[in-house]
Order: sequence, then C-alpha cells, then structure tokens
Amino acid sequence: MYDYLKGKLDSIQEDYLVVDMNGVGYKVFTSQNTIRNISVDSTVKIFTQLIVKEDDLVIYGFDTRDELHMFKLLNTVSGVGPKAAVSLLNHYKSQEIALAIVSKDAVKLTKAQGIGKKTAERIILELKDKIDTESAIAVHNVDSFGGDITQVIEALTSLGYNYSVAAQAAAKLKNQEAPIDQMIKEALRILAVM
Repeated sequence: MYDYLKGKLDSIQEDYLVVDMNGVGYKVFTSQNTIRNISVDSTVKIFTQLIVKEDDLVIYGFDTRDELHMFKLLNTVSGVGPKAAVSLLNHYKSQEIALAIVSKDAVKLTKAQGIGKKTAERIILELKDKIDTESAIAVHNVDSFGGDITQVIEALTSLGYNYSVAAQAAAKLKNQEAPIDQMIKEALRILAVM
C-alpha cells in the first residue's frame, strides 16, 4: 500500500518512530540500525511494509531499501514473523544477515533475540537460493576495507544505486589508494558495464 513515507521525524521510541506527514503522525516500527541512522526533527524517507493483522494494521519501515528487502525476505520464512525479522535487523545489518545465510552460519543468526537454532536453520534453508551470493561476498569484502571504500559506496547510493550493486562495483576497484573522486569515477565506469 505504501512504498515509503517522507516527512519530519517527530519522535523516536524504543522500537518505533513517529513520522509527521502534513499533521498526521504515522507510527512506524523499525530496527535499531535505522534508529541509529536518523535524528529527531530531520526530514526522513522511510521505506515501508504494511502488515495486516486480524485486528490491526501495522507499518514497518527502514531507512534503506536493502533493509526493507531483507525484512520482507525474512517474513517469507515459515515461523518468522515481523518481530523476529526486526530482532535480526536490530542485531545485524541486512548485508551481514545475507552473508550468514549464504555461508550457512546458523550460530550467528541465533545471537539475535528470539531466534533459536531450528529457526536459524529454517531461515538458511528457505532463503539460501533467494540471496545473491556474489553480492553478499562483495559486501563482506568491502566492509573489511573500511574508510574510503565506504565513502565511495555512500556516494554511489546517494546517486540512486542499490547498496549491494554499489558494493560489488567498489570491490572491483583496481586502485583503492586513489583519491575518492577518482575511485567514484572508476566505480561508475564499472557500473556502466555491469
């Protein structure tokens, strides 16, 4: 129903946000990762998923499409509901969850509250074919580089590229010691042929 909400962030509570859109406050449940990335009184764009329950309508939302995509994927697993999905996203970034799934690391997934061994194994079994292995590994490799590569990825995502695609391009940079503007240009050339 809603793709995203854009408005002034009115307040941040323990597990939800209130986004003011023209005088209407939308209660949006979210992860701690999203909460850490935003601040009250700023204009925010929150990508959303409406969950319909028997007696309630609940909006879940995140500051990136990648996090929303992972939330939706996790909700397709039998026995994993919105609260369990948010619990995983509280504990890990979406790219870390993807890497745990493709590397079949059930122990890592069980570190999130409410995720037991059987649930973690079910997540891996049901999602292993839905996760882009190349993207997950590229994101992991990029995260190990740090600083300048992270700035390149942020520049690419601000231009509208998906985080995973931007990370793949950044992982292919030949000279990771070059000035950032040169790395961004090279990454754009890589994206043009991907």
